[in-house]
Amino acid sequence: MKKKKIILSAVLMSSIPFVYAQETKNKPSDTLMKKVKNVEEIVLVGYGKQKKGTVSGSIASVDKRILQDRPTTSLTASIQGALPGVTIKSSLKDVGSVPDLNIRGRSVAGNSPLYIIDGILSSAADFSRLSPADVENISILKDASAAIYGTRAGYGVILVETKKGGGGKMSINYNMYNAYQTPTYLPKYVDAVEYMKLKNEAYYNADNSVGHFSQYKQEQIDLTAAGTDPDRYPNTDWYKATYRKMANVLNNEINVSGGDKTRYFASLGYLKQESLSPTKGMDRYSFRTNTSSKLSDKLTVNSNISFIKQMINDQGDDINTIELARITPTMALRQSNGWWGSMNAGKVDNTFAKTNPVRNNIEGGDSKVNDQKFMGALSASYAPVKGLNIDAQISYSNWNYRLGEFTNTLNPVYNFLTQAPIGATARAVNNYHEKWESDELLNTQVFVSYEKKIASHYFKVLGGASYENYTDRVMEGRKSNIPKDGLHSLSALSTLDGTLDELKSNTHQSAVQSAFARINYNYQEKYFLEGIIRADASSRFAKENRWGYFPAIMASWRLDKENFIKNLNFINTLKLRGSYGSTGSVNTIGYYDSQTYMDNNSSVLGNAIVGAVVPGKLGFSGIGWEKIITKNIGLDGSLFGNTFTFSVDLYNRLTKGALMSHQLEYETGVIMDSDPVKTQTPPINAGDVENKGIEITLGYNKNFKDGDFYINANFAKNQNNILSLINNKPLYDNNWITQVGGSIGDFYGYKTAGLLTQEDINNNYPKLYNSSQPGDIKYVDINGDGVINESDRTVIGNDVPSFTYGLSMGGSYKNFDLSVVGQGVANVQVYLDKESSQAFFNGAGVKQYVLDNRWTPENPNPNALYHRMLPSGGGTQNIEVASDFWLFDASYFRIKSVTLGYSLPQKTISHIGLKKFRIYANLENYFTLRGDKRAKDFDPEMASARSTYPNLKTISFGINATF
Repeated sequence: MKKKKIILSAVLMSSIPFVYAQETKNKPSDTLMKKVKNVEEIVLVGYGKQKKGTVSGSIASVDKRILQDRPTTSLTASIQGALPGVTIKSSLKDVGSVPDLNIRGRSVAGNSPLYIIDGILSSAADFSRLSPADVENISILKDASAAIYGTRAGYGVILVETKKGGGGKMSINYNMYNAYQTPTYLPKYVDAVEYMKLKNEAYYNADNSVGHFSQYKQEQIDLTAAGTDPDRYPNTDWYKATYRKMANVLNNEINVSGGDKTRYFASLGYLKQESLSPTKGMDRYSFRTNTSSKLSDKLTVNSNISFIKQMINDQGDDINTIELARITPTMALRQSNGWWGSMNAGKVDNTFAKTNPVRNNIEGGDSKVNDQKFMGALSASYAPVKGLNIDAQISYSNWNYRLGEFTNTLNPVYNFLTQAPIGATARAVNNYHEKWESDELLNTQVFVSYEKKIASHYFKVLGGASYENYTDRVMEGRKSNIPKDGLHSLSALSTLDGTLDELKSNTHQSAVQSAFARINYNYQEKYFLEGIIRADASSRFAKENRWGYFPAIMASWRLDKENFIKNLNFINTLKLRGSYGSTGSVNTIGYYDSQTYMDNNSSVLGNAIVGAVVPGKLGFSGIGWEKIITKNIGLDGSLFGNTFTFSVDLYNRLTKGALMSHQLEYETGVIMDSDPVKTQTPPINAGDVENKGIEITLGYNKNFKDGDFYINANFAKNQNNILSLINNKPLYDNNWITQVGGSIGDFYGYKTAGLLTQEDINNNYPKLYNSSQPGDIKYVDINGDGVINESDRTVIGNDVPSFTYGLSMGGSYKNFDLSVVGQGVANVQVYLDKESSQAFFNGAGVKQYVLDNRWTPENPNPNALYHRMLPSGGGTQNIEVASDFWLFDASYFRIKSVTLGYSLPQKTISHIGLKKFRIYANLENYFTLRGDKRAKDFDPEMASARSTYPNLKTISFGINATF
């Protein structure tokens, strides 16, 4: 029997070496690879590593190829679509923002997973800013396997191991790419001529009962259409004028590794990214060094140090995306003499002259953000006898954030007709705001493990303890009426004539003390059993509720090692696994919510208002741990010589005692605000939320003479149910409702049935408002009482996708390589109202789809995509109520990444000292299939009400070189 070695890349796994046996006596048709003898893949687990084949929990690993082939500015974005049950959504913010990541559905609040990088407690931003070139492994614990981390692990754990030095000579790697970014979608508004016609149509519809009224005269429309006097009759494309046509990204990284008794890895990185805002950009510097020194056969000492500094400089004021959506195409950007625009369709417009987003962006002020994070860890592992290991680690992280933003004085805009200043457009008083924030986290942990194999029985016991101390400090101040614009220093201004408006500071502290244990047992590497217990005590709770206990049990069965499976040659591996356990969460509780504390305020004493110390926020000592109970059953396997792989998971996650803010009786005078800082009531354990679903992964891998091919797919379906709330009363938040029997993210409003017809009016169809006319929205009488009122409101949609899926495929042929990554969501809606879709809202422009698909007397289509035109405030109360008319399908499938690479032949580059030289081109977010067919000018991945910063598509060119 001869042995061969192949590389199998299973879905959601790193490259896995397999050794298989091939019997030469078999016929060609029977020479499929038979039984897998040794699976070498190692995955990260809590406080250690395990072979994938011995894991009983639901642990997903990121395919390294995905990290290598996607040149993104965020590690979080680079794994989008790679893992089932992991939902990642692009941020609605500008450069430097962090995408949202969620695992297996949402609870009432505080759904973030726990991030641990090289054993150091980390944040979502720390993970997002990691360079993919520094990452060795990423594992995600999704079930009871997370119980070993107890607190904050209730919604999953993301474990990251960065690269360590390999043995031998020094190796140098250099990675560089240059990228060009443009919006995936920009809103498409009609031009000035169509805008004026539609505005006249809207006023006619609103006032036809008392006579025709036109906003614009035909002469104004004709002069605008002619374009011969752009000073008085402009036609402005505001989005084109406001944003860059293209933003540039430049990334450079270099790392070195090597060593023998002391192995090392060190990297340096620099990322420069322009914003679409022409005045804004980001610079990110990163440094990392990892060492591992084997001081003796029994003692190894490791160190991990990283530093990331991110600076965002804006030489102008932030672009107000809402004002950008409001300003009309009939308004001038600039006059021909260089003045800022004041003319609007032949008339002076003081309002838009003041809110001009381009003027405010360029002259309104400036801001500087300095965001830096240091993380360091020192650990030692001592093995006094065979099987016994003693590990200790101390880690320290420090985050510093500084914001300085200056709002300038503004000279007035001048009236183009009279050349007189428009006083309302000036800003006479400037101001400066500075904020410093820092946090420190000191964490120590010690754990001891012992493993022993007796005949066919394997045991491993681990026990340990940890302690973390967290301190957060915030200080901020404001000054106004400063003699000179652009002075970014509160202290420098203290001797000038600036007025001190505000100066405040806060310090918060918290601590967590923990003990944990785990026992692993297997028999013949066929039957596996694992038990976990963790105890956490948090200072955020009162003493009587401080401790939380989180047990878990997991088991798995390697069916492929049973005789009744061994004889089935097409099955290589088959494992059944199950888990049950609980974890905890303190994500939504404040530092001192268990205590009532005082605050500075004012009080009336006699006839005067005096400063006083008054009760600030009520405390509740009964607050307890939010507990998350997870049940999971899964099946993993590989078939036909490991060519096909699959994994299926069924799960149920129950959040018990979710922490929720609550409103006391109004007579108490205690306030509950949507802003938790302003809320005077503490959260209580009052909500139960269930998430249950299924996850499926499938993979196909094939090696051939000059290359290989792979395709991996994953699917996840999640159902969210709210089981209980405070007094089981619904909670309302604008267009959303949270209620027992519903789901997190439910939209609440009226159902609609198209548009009203004249026949509906004649037949006295129920109307929400008596003023409703044909062409207005037709609401459904849900309860059938013949009246449309609040009793007819119901759940109309949901903003959380219940179905997510991903696809990755690629391969290599000779020196060429190709990879494609896709990702999609389904069964999800987005609510787009106000400036984002409603014509003329607060002066907003009109979308192109409205022009093309509106109701008119000439086209009285009851199924038209837009109602009759109405001006903002002109009889629009009938259309501006929350309803499913403003719900848009946010389902999509997007090709997230396409990468084509070419590696120079070894014989060509070896003589100049190169081991590898690869060039590549990449497309990100260039191809999208969308569910909504109405308004095709919003990005379904990150759309929201009103207006947002655009999502981006990117074309990149890069090189990878190894010396």
